[in-house]
Amino acid sequence: GAMSVGSVVRGALLNPRSSGTVDYIADAALVGNEHGRIEHVGPWDRVAATLGSTAAKVRHAKGLIVPPMLDAHVHISQHPVRGRFVEGIVDHAPLGRLLAGLDKNVFPAEARCSDPDYARAVVQAFYEDSLAHGVVGGAAYMTVHASATRIALSMLPDTWQVGMVLMNQNCPAYLRTDEPALESDTESLARDFGRRVIVTDRFAVAVSSRLRRRAVALAKGLGLRMQTHLNEQITEKEFVEKKLYPQCASYTDVYRRDGVLDCAPILAHCIHMRPDEFDLLASHNALIAHCPVSNTLLESGVMPLDEVVARGLSYVLCTDIGASPTTSLLCEMVQFLKVHARYSSAATAEEALRRVTVVPAKALGFGDRFGEFEPGKEMSYVEVRPQVAPEGFWTARETILQGLLGLQVSDLPRAGETSELGDALDHLRRGHLDNDAELERLTADVRGTTERLDQAVQRVTLAGRTIWERKAV
Repeated sequence: GAMSVGSVVRGALLNPRSSGTVDYIADAALVGNEHGRIEHVGPWDRVAATLGSTAAKVRHAKGLIVPPMLDAHVHISQHPVRGRFVEGIVDHAPLGRLLAGLDKNVFPAEARCSDPDYARAVVQAFYEDSLAHGVVGGAAYMTVHASATRIALSMLPDTWQVGMVLMNQNCPAYLRTDEPALESDTESLARDFGRRVIVTDRFAVAVSSRLRRRAVALAKGLGLRMQTHLNEQITEKEFVEKKLYPQCASYTDVYRRDGVLDCAPILAHCIHMRPDEFDLLASHNALIAHCPVSNTLLESGVMPLDEVVARGLSYVLCTDIGASPTTSLLCEMVQFLKVHARYSSAATAEEALRRVTVVPAKALGFGDRFGEFEPGKEMSYVEVRPQVAPEGFWTARETILQGLLGLQVSDLPRAGETSELGDALDHLRRGHLDNDAELERLTADVRGTTERLDQAVQRVTLAGRTIWERKAV
């Protein structure tokens, strides 16, 4: 029978599947019905015959068609200082670049969000910038302010989950959780925004066990998930395990003991983990937010991908704005491939695409709406101008690498080969670089990627409606 057609877009299409593969159709038709749902996806020549008189409604895509992207770890309040997280920090700051950068650059920026007008401007700029990179939702940190968190939840669409940040120790007096109001603030947000509210423990450095346990009780009582940071830098890990929580078996054990691991947490970074810590995560429903650009620029290290995969742990690629200079998940895909190239066969082009689309969609509760193209899901997609024009015989892998990301295989460091970039990435893995020149090399490489991919996204369509389009210059 004839299809009920609302819109048809024709072009090269990448379809990342929940089963673990990526389908590539060089000349595809994505057909949507008048309810903004996908009616059909498949090769154009098979669809063309059934379209009949609706052929006039066919639009040629402005590039590769990919599912909407989701970022499960981002700090909205740091968007104004993105890429300047460690500006002015000496290379050998005693507590490491992370803690020094928070104090000097990040906390002052977050404090400004107590002003509602400023908070609104920050959220608006963040939202427009993320759409311009094809990112339509995710899980975000706001600030300690209930008012700013409410503004973010009100202004952003329901594809964004947002948390009011908890912190009450080892942080400035001017930026602390209003502890007496914690329950009433959280309950009020949950009443108005439901499961879009995410209970947010900044990290074990900044939150006392007493406050964390109150947060866990709220999360469990209101049916909300939690998010926090874990084992990002070596100095942070030592501070947590030796100074703050010597009675716990590990940094991860702090979260186990206080109940965070029972709240389906999103755990950012997970770089400096011992095997027993990974085992703890495997026995709980944890999602790892892997942030390769941030981990490179803050000199944090490289998440042990094979340890994560071996335990069947779920992970997604995220930007961690403001440590990253860009909201682009395409840049995270590139860096994911680079940092793991020499060590892990799990870091494939196909996995990179899956970990910014179908995997986070499922993990954040949007799996029924989008993530992969199949009938019944939303007619939601992003059009990305290819860096290299795809050739007719390309595979999914080549289309992602060369078309979507503009990478040649030779751009990825190979095992057993010496190169300045490869050596710097090797040193990054152990958590400290040899010298400033190495950091500059890694930073320049990321800058090159950011510039190359900055204008790549051309259009964003959600449920059949174009919600963002790049203006012709």
